[in-house]
Amino acid sequence: MPDNVHVFKASYDLQSKVGKGPLDEDTVRRCQAVLDREASGFEDLAGDILDRLELAIEKARLGKHNENDLIEAMTQPVMELKANARMFKYGLVSSLANIMLGFLESIEKLDKDAIEIVSAHQKTLHAIISREMKGDGGEYGVLLEKELRDAIRRYFSKR
Repeated sequence: MPDNVHVFKASYDLQSKVGKGPLDEDTVRRCQAVLDREASGFEDLAGDILDRLELAIEKARLGKHNENDLIEAMTQPVMELKANARMFKYGLVSSLANIMLGFLESIEKLDKDAIEIVSAHQKTLHAIISREMKGDGGEYGVLLEKELRDAIRRYFSKR
């Protein structure tokens, strides 16, 4: 194991709260039914998250805050979208957010180009969610993922 790897022991707090063993199938079905019923609520939740991302982008454009704080302010909403989108059957949103999360975690400096990539991502997700494009987006989804990856690749090739 490399020297720079840190191993953290798992906490058993969660396990002590939920128990051990397989989950009851009826409980899983009821939980899924709630998620299916509430899926329409994702648009509102995602809208709030995207608004926070847009605010973070505007703050970054002004550049009056610490760079690490600005990156964190953009990272947090992207992580929330990634975590919630798939649960509500917005696989494309989750996949794009995952790509963006990797980008935000790997940039060392928040420059104009990085901010523009995040802004384009925010606008793209807003369009996907407002059109209620659930699932992986098909051919359109593949194209969007490719374009985002290409933009990130071009960004890093210039640096």
